[in-house]
Amino acid sequence: MDAPEALREFLSYVVANLIDHPQQATIAIGTNINGAVAYRVQLAPEDVRHVIGKNGMTISAIRSLLNTAAAKHGIKISLKVGSAREDDAEAAAAAEDATHAEA
Repeated sequence: MDAPEALREFLSYVVANLIDHPQQATIAIGTNINGAVAYRVQLAPEDVRHVIGKNGMTISAIRSLLNTAAAKHGIKISLKVGSAREDDAEAAAAAEDATHAEA
């Protein structure tokens, strides 16, 4: 198993143990502009607060662990967490903008 996939498995384990609806969670892997491995965690809207935590402390700790593990493999990572509804709203807004641009 390569490093990005191993980190995704670790992230999946941590997130699944923090949320109430693990069956609705998805983790996408990509690459950002800086060449870092980008993880995008999509959750049920009510689960986002569990992963972010009070004052962002939980997500900060998760990022620290991932960054430390990634550094051992010589890679950089980024992590974003959001709800599926936020992504649906962003996609709808982008589609609407594209429609207006074509008109």
